Amino acid sequence: MTSPVLDVRQVWKRFRLRGRSLVDLTRDLIARASDRPRELWALEDVSFAVPAGLSFGVIGANGSGKSTLLKLMAGMMPPTRGVIATQGRVALLSHLGGGFHGDLSGRENVFLQGAILGLGRHELARQLDAILAFAELEPFADMPVKFYSAGMTLRLGFSVAAHIEPEILFIDEALAVGDTAFRDRCLARLLEFRARGVTMVLVSHERYLVEQLCDRAVLLQHGRLIADGTPHEAFTAYERASEVENPSTGGITIEGDPARAPLVLEQAELVGHPLGSVPLVATESPLTLRLHLRATADTNGVVVGAQVAREWHVLHGTRTNRQGITLRARARERLVLDLAYRTLGLSRGTYAIHVLVFPHQLAQVPVVGWKRAARFRIEQAESEGVGLVRLPHEWRLAPPTA
Repeated sequence: MTSPVLDVRQVWKRFRLRGRSLVDLTRDLIARASDRPRELWALEDVSFAVPAGLSFGVIGANGSGKSTLLKLMAGMMPPTRGVIATQGRVALLSHLGGGFHGDLSGRENVFLQGAILGLGRHELARQLDAILAFAELEPFADMPVKFYSAGMTLRLGFSVAAHIEPEILFIDEALAVGDTAFRDRCLARLLEFRARGVTMVLVSHERYLVEQLCDRAVLLQHGRLIADGTPHEAFTAYERASEVENPSTGGITIEGDPARAPLVLEQAELVGHPLGSVPLVATESPLTLRLHLRATADTNGVVVGAQVAREWHVLHGTRTNRQGITLRARARERLVLDLAYRTLGLSRGTYAIHVLVFPHQLAQVPVVGWKRAARFRIEQAESEGVGLVRLPHEWRLAPPTA
């Protein structure tokens, strides 16, 4: 059995929390020697090994320790306890463009950043044209970086890091770069690395990216590793852990100003399923959302909308007025609205339905929204593929052409 190119063994990381205000600093100066600063253990006893050529994901909620672990693996800071060993040239796609010097040109910063990453001048000169072309910055190569837009700086940072031909590539949400077309090129570049056998470690909480790029994933929760398996298994554990931490509300949040809303949402239910549950729904089955609303004043022309979403991706949005429904109600009158989906056509995962209220038909911004008013899960076989939607499909061997 070959040795892993990344070996994380019983890693702990502690941060000391010290006050920053003048009162806190004064208290520190006069504190007794026995007084200790507060401590935060960002990681606790984390262990895993990544063999060469594997694409590996690290997922978890904000504050779970993902970014801390990435910095430790990339050698940016040491662990408090434990050992992290890597073999081969390492590259980090994180804080893109953070090391650029504003008074130097884009071309000069390529050499500066490349030197920081361990590349020689001759190798950088050979890659220079490709780096500038990938970032779409050839016309601006000799312009000081301080005049670049934020998107231009990020594109140049990604391009430099993506052209150093690493053996281990660490990625921290680095695809949030530039416009949609450039993000697609970034993803294509990472898929190219994967096809060439580069070991990749992606730190993210975006299911689509992890499923697209990773063969295996681990889940961190409050600094501890609680799941290790396929991306699907890791995200299933993530969803279950989130439900345990929010058993009563399911994570419902209210955005906007409910006091100004012409309608308030008293209850949202998925018809045929227990109230407040997160039911398992077949992707081919119908689903009906029933909304119980109450008017806060006499209303005429108010609009109710709904969005089906996974993470922050809105997959479908609709409004009552787009199907010719006019809502009228007297103050304190109750309304019941059904939103019926004939089929869902969604891939496996946990989905939320957001409910929005608009004051009139032309309004673009809702006056109030209930995020995650209802939720449901979809399971499907691996053969159905991954992604955000389910597209019925079939692979066939075609006869060879002459």
